[in-house]
Amino acid sequence: MTTHEKFPRADLPTADVMNEDQARLLARLSQRYAEALTEIRDRTPQTSVPTLLHAVHAHQVRRMVVSHPLWRKAVGETEVPEDRADDVAAALALLQVARDDLENLETGLLLAARTASSRTGKPLLTFKQIAAALGVESEQAAQGRYRRRVGTPNATASGIDGTR
Repeated sequence: MTTHEKFPRADLPTADVMNEDQARLLARLSQRYAEALTEIRDRTPQTSVPTLLHAVHAHQVRRMVVSHPLWRKAVGETEVPEDRADDVAAALALLQVARDDLENLETGLLLAARTASSRTGKPLLTFKQIAAALGVESEQAAQGRYRRRVGTPNATASGIDGTR
């Protein structure tokens, strides 16, 4: 039995990473944007920072589980994956890059959420919808987040954010 067979890839992320609703949303977006993901990978062959961080994490979890004597005895495992301290240190150093990427992504998505819909001319999402999606408690909290990331929600002289 190969290592890959012992550690099959799950269709949905584990419960300690995200809840069931988040896993369902991830699965839906993965299916909807599968073609775009392929195109992005073709244009940018470098692997994304979050993907690399997940790979390092997965290897270390596997190493910790397999190195436990009771687990090895139960499954008859004799080979323990190598320690990769340098990889863990590099992954920790890259966390800030991943955080910065996510902040930039959030800014772009918030701007897209408040940009006028081509069908209705109204913002794509209300602040109530944004609050629900972000998991914040109120529309005001969503507006505050928008203001910190993008600018004043009702400063629409330029019309960039789609509010009127």
